[in-house]
Amino acid sequence: MEQKLYSTEEAAKILSLHPKTVRRFIREGQIQARKIGREWRIAFDDLKAYAHAELAAPEKEPTEPEAERSKIGERIKISTVIELNDSDQEESSRISNSLIALLNCKDPAWGKSRYDFIYHPETGKARFMLYGTPAFISTVLKNLEMMTNQEEE
Repeated sequence: MEQKLYSTEEAAKILSLHPKTVRRFIREGQIQARKIGREWRIAFDDLKAYAHAELAAPEKEPTEPEAERSKIGERIKISTVIELNDSDQEESSRISNSLIALLNCKDPAWGKSRYDFIYHPETGKARFMLYGTPAFISTVLKNLEMMTNQEEE
């Protein structure tokens, strides 16, 4: 019994793929084919094997076991922008220096963190940008709250 042979264009139509994708799969060995003249020909059984292999492929195992996977708290990063309106450069610099001092003695458990400061003298607006772990952001915000509470008293 002769088996029907399909061209790459016919196979592409059957598999709902682009003909170039089918040719690439042939080169990579994902689809078995033979060259007749200058054209690739794919047997019905080879098409069927490829289609069933795609459907029956086992799900990939997770790369890390659940026990070794890092905790969610270690994977979360937070960005915060603190804006101070109607301030002069001296006040903004004092707050910035306090935040820098806090960063210089930071806990290694905070992981990587970032701090940027921008002052716009024409509007009197200061921006303090923070990026890091929840523990880092929380500590900085608590310190900022303590600084503002001391000024109010």
